[in-house]
Order: sequence, then C-alpha cells, then structure tokens
Amino acid sequence: MLRTSCYLAIFWAMQVVAQLLFKWGSLTQTRWLAGFILGNLFGFSSIWLLMLLYKMMPVNVALGLATAGSFLLGQVALAIVFHATLLPLQWIGIGTIVFGVILLASGDGLWTS
Repeated sequence: MLRTSCYLAIFWAMQVVAQLLFKWGSLTQTRWLAGFILGNLFGFSSIWLLMLLYKMMPVNVALGLATAGSFLLGQVALAIVFHATLLPLQWIGIGTIVFGVILLASGDGLWTS
C-alpha cells in the first residue's frame, strides 16, 4: 500500500510539473521549445509509473486516481503559480471530482500491494 501511494504521489507531482512547464513555455515564443521538451520529459516519463500502478490495482481505479488526481492538482498549481482565478462554480467542480475519486477509491481490495 505504501509503495502504491508513493508511486501515485510521484506520478501526480510529475504531471503537475509537466503542466507548469507547458504553461511556462507558452508565455513567450522564446520559451516554447524549452517548455515543450521539459514538459514532455516529465509527462512522458511519468507514464512508467502509471504502468506500475496498473499492476498494483484494478486498471480502472489506477487510471481514475492517476488522471483525476493529476488534473485536480494541476488546476490548483496552475491557479497558484500563474495567478489564474478559479470561479466558485469551478471550485464546486473540483470538489465534485474529489468526491468522485473518493468513491472510486473506496472499493474493496483496492490496495493489493
């Protein structure tokens, strides 16, 4: 369970870094290539962790936790770092996704190793 949680947390962190680098690279033409390459290094290599998660838990749960978690954390990180304003309805959407992830993860036998 601890290993699975660590892989999931590292996957989320790598995906968030990738999203931040993509946004950073999009700010000016001179940063575009660097942001694209660096973002893809983090994003592409994080898929190895996703494949490990597929071996450790049901595939639908692994994909749901990994993608929803990285989406949620990415939204919050982008809002904080780049001062994007999230509207109240958007925060409700984030909360709804969190609730869905909790439901997804609450199945019996989720953490197999």
